[in-house]
Amino acid sequence: MAALRDVLIFFAGAECFHAISHGLMYWIGVPMDVGFMVVTPTVNFWSMVINGVITVWLLWSVYHS
Repeated sequence: MAALRDVLIFFAGAECFHAISHGLMYWIGVPMDVGFMVVTPTVNFWSMVINGVITVWLLWSVYHS
């Protein structure tokens, strides 16, 4: 069974990947139609920031719990 620390590190890695993905889409700068919404550079910027904050929070909780 995985310890809580291992689970938090896994989710921190997933969030980091998600932040990097949105950062690359922001850098490309082309709006992307995903069917139910249009992902603009502004949406990508804020998604990158929010996912980066979640990543830092998860890693902080690993080392301070």
